Amino acid sequence: MHWRKFCAVYIIPAAIFQSVIIGGGYGTGREIVEYVTRFGPAGGLLAIAVIAGIFVLVLSSSFAFAVRFKVFNYRDFLKELLGPIWIIYEVLFVLLLVLVLAIVTSATTTLAETAFGIGIYQVWLILSLAILSFTYFGRSIVKFALTIWTLLLMGFLVSLIVSMVSIKDLALLSNTDTIDWLGASISGMRFAIYNSALIPVLMYAASEIETSDQAVKSGIIAGLFGVLPALLLHVGFVGFYPEINQLPVPTYHLVEQSGIHFAVHIYFFILIGTILLTAIGVLQGVNDRIDSWLKEVRNCGLSNRARSFSSFIITMASLLLSQFGLINLIAKGYGALSWGFMAIFTLPLLTIGLKRLLKKEQKL
Repeated sequence: MHWRKFCAVYIIPAAIFQSVIIGGGYGTGREIVEYVTRFGPAGGLLAIAVIAGIFVLVLSSSFAFAVRFKVFNYRDFLKELLGPIWIIYEVLFVLLLVLVLAIVTSATTTLAETAFGIGIYQVWLILSLAILSFTYFGRSIVKFALTIWTLLLMGFLVSLIVSMVSIKDLALLSNTDTIDWLGASISGMRFAIYNSALIPVLMYAASEIETSDQAVKSGIIAGLFGVLPALLLHVGFVGFYPEINQLPVPTYHLVEQSGIHFAVHIYFFILIGTILLTAIGVLQGVNDRIDSWLKEVRNCGLSNRARSFSSFIITMASLLLSQFGLINLIAKGYGALSWGFMAIFTLPLLTIGLKRLLKKEQKL
């Protein structure tokens, strides 16, 4: 397989999935504390194992379904999977989209004020202009930017964790005496389900996958790639457990304690970029959905100006919601939506979707 094709099939889908889920919770560390680390060093590893398993299963199934039925935007994907009730996903997704953007905005403003004393309105202006600029130029620039920035963030995280983790911290991870097995498993499942809910919107990332075999392999790589930051952050947080549970931006505390010169400035630069790309990656999926609908109804696509305008409206709603605070948004907002997405997307995909997929395979 040619290198460009290899990247398009196996690397770009993984990078886009990781980029979109990383900004608001992985980048700040708050999601990892809320759903993983609060169960203790070893309990967190159990939650991560559950997350990895669900990510791999749902991504592989989704990519294979998209390839088999040739549905590479989320409207067509969901209509094929759910039939007329796909509109329920649409309602839940609008709520999730606004919540995700509110979380990444809240994370940015919290870090900007804490580390550099930058005011909230200046941050809002920078975020809005950057989001509008990227969405104006469309899919190709979004794919490229998501891939490059994900590699930057991963490189920084790996360097940070390697420089900080001690033998004592690693020993704590093997202590299984006080694990809340049920609680950690359910928490990992909820985390994986609400993050997996974004997968249909990212189907544009799988558009160059050609076979079911490629789809499954790509899903496995994307699932493991998606959970890797959670594992790295959890290992880093172990040395500060349980105090880390109370911090709104735990990763910032990790960076401060690292003693690496200019680490805070590097982290802020990379996090801002990742948060922006989280918003942009999700909005790209929304714009693709609107574009598909316009082509079907009016036989014309979405203009670049219209892409920016739709993104602007959603971003403004999210900026207002971000005032509710990062901890409350993650703990309450995500938790409430996770069960709805399990009912309308995850369970149908892993039952009806797999049944149809296997039936189609047998006919071929």
